[in-house]
This record gives sequence, structure tokens and C-alpha cells, in this order.
Amino acid sequence: MKQLLLLLALTGCLLQEAIAVTLSSKAEISLLTCSPGTELYSLFGHTAIRINDPQENIDIVFNYGTFDFNTPHFYLKYVRGLLPYQLTVAAYPDFLAAYQHEQRTVYSQTFRLDSLQKQEVMNRLIENYRPENRLYLYNFLFDNCTTRSRDILVKDLPGKVEWLTPDSGKNFWNLLDEYLSRSPWVKWGIHTILGQRGNRKASLTECMFLPDYLMYGLNTARYNGQRLASDAETLYRAPEPDLQHPWYFNPLFVFAAGTLLLIGCLQKFKNTPLLTTTTLCLFLFTGAIGCLIVFLGAFTQHPITAPNWNILWANPLNLLALPFLLRKNIPPFLRTYLKIYLAILVTALPVWAIAQPAVPMASVSLIVLMIYLCLRLRAKRTKTNI
Repeated sequence: MKQLLLLLALTGCLLQEAIAVTLSSKAEISLLTCSPGTELYSLFGHTAIRINDPQENIDIVFNYGTFDFNTPHFYLKYVRGLLPYQLTVAAYPDFLAAYQHEQRTVYSQTFRLDSLQKQEVMNRLIENYRPENRLYLYNFLFDNCTTRSRDILVKDLPGKVEWLTPDSGKNFWNLLDEYLSRSPWVKWGIHTILGQRGNRKASLTECMFLPDYLMYGLNTARYNGQRLASDAETLYRAPEPDLQHPWYFNPLFVFAAGTLLLIGCLQKFKNTPLLTTTTLCLFLFTGAIGCLIVFLGAFTQHPITAPNWNILWANPLNLLALPFLLRKNIPPFLRTYLKIYLAILVTALPVWAIAQPAVPMASVSLIVLMIYLCLRLRAKRTKTNI
């Protein structure tokens, strides 16, 4: 009954002042780490904080990873990196049941804190849950449910926490790709719309924006010469997911095979409708992606969306060229644009091979196809009178 009243007080915001909750000596504070799911927002896993006090009949979970689909202009704010996330509270059995339903493994690591430190963590969580504090501007790499949970637990400890996990030496792309490999098309899309800054090496603590890396870090973390948390305990073991994808559905194969097929057909049949249709589709596709790249790089709060070298092939100016591609003869200014665009594309291939910018390998086939189309278009006669 006391747990129910506590949840009602917290969830219903019945008090504007901080709610006082005194933990007993039996209380335990643990970090919950949930394995990745199948939805885009759950591909990298999840982290939450559990407060369990059997003497006071308290067993609740504080969750920094909650957002509201009913937020005004939800999708626009999500794309711009301005979607507010919030701290929510749930009963532990309900939290665990939700992940059992999604068949996602849940681990627990109990923090080795004294009674005063546990009470201070509880007080900070309640303070964070006040209506004026619970919302925050989510940043996937640097301020998310995992970094918030870590900081609320260890940031204010009177002493330095030693993270003894070996430095991974990985950059942000390496870290993301460990999870994106299960969704090859999502991987291609994210590598396309995000930028070169993802190649920066992540420090040991920066790696802990991922739930698994925080869990591994806690396995070796030391505080005052002692272990900060217990070994990870499995609360629920989900069946191993089937991560196999047909090789022929991978974007690398689809783009490569599609490029070879289209070039072969265009070379063999050389009919204008096929060339026009292919050109319009590719210029529309690359132009639309280019507009998205410009939008994410210039008008959002995302930290690694610029610079983005994919704009060399996904050029937003391709959309402006669309109406003139329908003409029988290519206007001189468009021939000039195609000449410059062609030079950029041809230069991009050796640069990609040598410098290894953050451009997906699958997109190389698209670059080759666009080079071929530009050559075919420039071969058209210039219209003398425009």
C-alpha cells in the first residue's frame, strides 16, 4: 500500500515541494540494463535505476528514456533534436513485465553505497522528478537515459570513481555499428544522414552513452579502492534473437546489382524514356537526401550531422535540375552544372578509397550510377535557343 501511495504521489505530482522519502538500511539501488529491441528507438538498449526497499515496501524504477508521442510537432522536434524526454516512475514488476513482453534481456547491478549515499541518490531522483525538472533536451550521444542514470548515481560521490575498463579505441561510428549491423538499411540511412564527426574517437566515459558499455564499465569500476557495483545479474533472459538477414537484401548488394542492371539496360536499349525515367528517379532521390543533409546540418541540434561528405553525391541542387531534365535538349547552364557535378563525383571515388570518410560503401554504387547518367546527359545536344 505504501508503494502505491508513493507512486501516486510521484506520478500525479500531488506536491509542488520535493516529496520526502526516507529509505531504510535494507534499501538497495541498482542499475538496470536492457538489451536492444527491434524498434528504431530501442536498437541500442536502455538503462534505468531501480530503488528497492523491502522494509518500506518500495520497489520502483526511475526511467529517463520516456517521450510523449502527443507532443506538439512531435516528428519535427524529433528530427531537429528538440524533442523533450522526461523522467518517469513505474513499479518494478510493471517495468520488468514490459521488457519480458518485448523479449529483451534485463540485467541488474547493485551499487555498493552506504545508507547516507543511497538516501542522497533517492533525494536527487525525487528532485529530478519534480514537474519543473523532469523534462530535458535529449541528446543521443551525450545526454541520454544512460548518461543521466550514470551521472545521478556517481557524479556527486565524495571521491573519484575509477573506470578500469580498457580503452576501446573506437570512434562513435564503430560503437554505433555494433548495433546497426542487425538493421543494414537503418545502418545505411544513419551513415548517410550523419556526418564526419562520428569518426572522432570516443573517450572511455563517452563510450558509456551506450547501456552495454556502462554495464561493462561498472563491472570494473572502483570507488575508494572497492568495487562500486556488483557483477551484472540476469533478471530476465530473453531468447536469442534471429539477426540473420538475406544477403540479397543488404543495401550493398541491392545498390550494386541495381547499378549494373540499369547501366546494362541503358547501354543495350539506349531508348530515351528509360534514360529519362532513370535520371528523374535518381536526381529526385539524391536531391531529397541532400535536402535532408542540409536540414540536419544547419537547422538541428544534433552534434554530429555536419560536415557530411555525402552531400557530394546527394546534392540538393539536383532537385532544381529536375524540370530541365524533361527537355529534349539540355540547356547550357545545366550542362555546366552537370560538368561540375561530374567532376565532384569522379573525384569522390579516389578520395573515398584513400581518406575513408563517413560515406557508406553501398553508396559508392550510387556514385558510379550518377557518373554514368551525367555522362549520358552531357552527350545530349545543347539547345541553341532557350
